[in-house]
Amino acid sequence: MLHLYYGDGKGKTTAAMGLVMRHVGAGKKVQVIQFLKDGTSSEIEVLKKMGVSLTTQKMPQKFIDMQDPIMVKEFSKIQDQLFDCIDFDCDLIVLDEILDAMQLYLLNEGKVYDIVKELEKHHEVVMTGRMPCQKLKQLSSYSTQMKKQKHPYDNGIQARKGIEYQLC
Repeated sequence: MLHLYYGDGKGKTTAAMGLVMRHVGAGKKVQVIQFLKDGTSSEIEVLKKMGVSLTTQKMPQKFIDMQDPIMVKEFSKIQDQLFDCIDFDCDLIVLDEILDAMQLYLLNEGKVYDIVKELEKHHEVVMTGRMPCQKLKQLSSYSTQMKKQKHPYDNGIQARKGIEYQLC
């Protein structure tokens, strides 16, 4: 089944990690692939200790200049390589921030849809990010939109370690 956690609110990856913990606790095999992240998120070490198969790739830069075709091509290649690492033997596959990689056209939407459509028949698949395409919304069994109502950023409060930001 396909789970979508999306929107502009906080908690998409956190919700996915909760499902990871539940699956590992049930003795199931889990894979987490992080797109558009550099492998330094606070949850990384805990996931490793839990025996989760984790796939990340250091990004060449923190932000993508979408006006720079060379940079876009480089980021796109990395996202494709990450997507191609899906382990079909896992019970739960978390594709963290993949929706953003798709929205930025760094991944081929048709390719992702076709593979997820097959995967979700026999696996739990979680996709996170800002906005899924309509086809994924229709395919999903679970669809949860996280909508920001209020955030400390709105009051000038900086990101806090272990809450909003990665360790680096």
